[in-house]
Amino acid sequence: MLQITRTQCRKLSSLVKLLVTPAKALVDDKVDITVERLAPRQPVTLHARLVEGTARFQSYAHYRADDTGRVVVAKQPSLGGLYTGVEQMGLFWSMQPSPGQKPGLRLRKKDVSTPFLVDFSVHEGHLDVMGEENLPLLATTTVERWYLGDGVKRIPVRKGRVRGTLFLPPGDGSFAGIIDLFGSTGGLAEYRAALLASRGFAVLALAFFAYDDLPEDMSDIDLDYFEEAADWLLNHRHVQSHGVGILATSKGGEIALSMAAHMDKVVAVVFINGYSAVTRAPLPYKGTVFPCAPWILEELVVTKEGYIDVRNVLDTTKEPGIKACVQVEKTQCPIMFVAREDDLSIKSVFHANQAIDRMKAHGKTNYTLLQYPKTGHLIEPPYTPHCGVFYHSFFNTCMTVGGEPKSHAAAQEDSWHKILDFFRTHKNSPQSRL
Repeated sequence: MLQITRTQCRKLSSLVKLLVTPAKALVDDKVDITVERLAPRQPVTLHARLVEGTARFQSYAHYRADDTGRVVVAKQPSLGGLYTGVEQMGLFWSMQPSPGQKPGLRLRKKDVSTPFLVDFSVHEGHLDVMGEENLPLLATTTVERWYLGDGVKRIPVRKGRVRGTLFLPPGDGSFAGIIDLFGSTGGLAEYRAALLASRGFAVLALAFFAYDDLPEDMSDIDLDYFEEAADWLLNHRHVQSHGVGILATSKGGEIALSMAAHMDKVVAVVFINGYSAVTRAPLPYKGTVFPCAPWILEELVVTKEGYIDVRNVLDTTKEPGIKACVQVEKTQCPIMFVAREDDLSIKSVFHANQAIDRMKAHGKTNYTLLQYPKTGHLIEPPYTPHCGVFYHSFFNTCMTVGGEPKSHAAAQEDSWHKILDFFRTHKNSPQSRL
């Protein structure tokens, strides 16, 4: 085995070149990571670090240079660290919170007008660099990872009751409109909408509770609010008027299904890891009140680590849960169900299939199911680090949500591109309705 002295290492550090290209890209773009001018077969550690607010994340992997003194991450396997094998984007998706921080950290971009700045470095030998500071460097570089593409407009929305942010692609054209909904953590999340707009859609990131003057609790929402939002978006001069798409996660999923069941203006839905029923509180709409499946808090489990497991707090196989199931048989638009087999927050595969079975029973065929093994609840855009435990503000504690990092990363990448293709197929033509 090649032995490299400290003196040789210092000499090498003035020669080693670390290239990450492109240095500025959207977060769902792949980058090429190459180390050059190493000694043949030299062992090195690649280290990535990111700071977002007060949260610090990092990853590392072990490589060995080829006979020409190069490491090409897209072609050569990691031999150890936080992942192994050939993983072009492994240094991104394998990131973990740096040691010494509070549990339940989740990497989410709060200010999309700024990028994630990811610092890369190369170190001599195969090291465990987690928590280590001021290690000797062979080379270093920084890259920008953006949710907001060049020329994308960010427009705060406060119209009538509607609260959110509209993102418009560059240009003066008429764009396919999408409403982006998240779940029971409330507030306003803009990052996914910004990225969708960077891929050519007009996207309304819509808050529906715990934001501005909206209700503080999700039990006080009504479906009319979401119709008001859809009408506002469809009347925007830069948005195609033939119908709106919905991208929805978790609690947002049941809202998206309810919209599709009762509003002809909804022409495409992507439902990610949600319930097939109205949950927690009844849902009013145009003088009707849709019943809910109540949470059975006695079924909440606390793990030995002190985290909560809420998979079994809802039962839609018997009353009142059955009556609370969304009337998906009324939907006319295509629906893509995205379900994760290791979702420890919602039995997402069960609920997707429960909705599909109800559609089948009424002769409906306007559904697609994407099902992924070893994948947890928090599905994000590609290369976002896996988060198996996160702090949930509603419960005021950490919740376990499942998933295995490599499989979760693969599912995020695969489902994201299929979601984009789904909306491009079903939102770009008024004839897309099934």
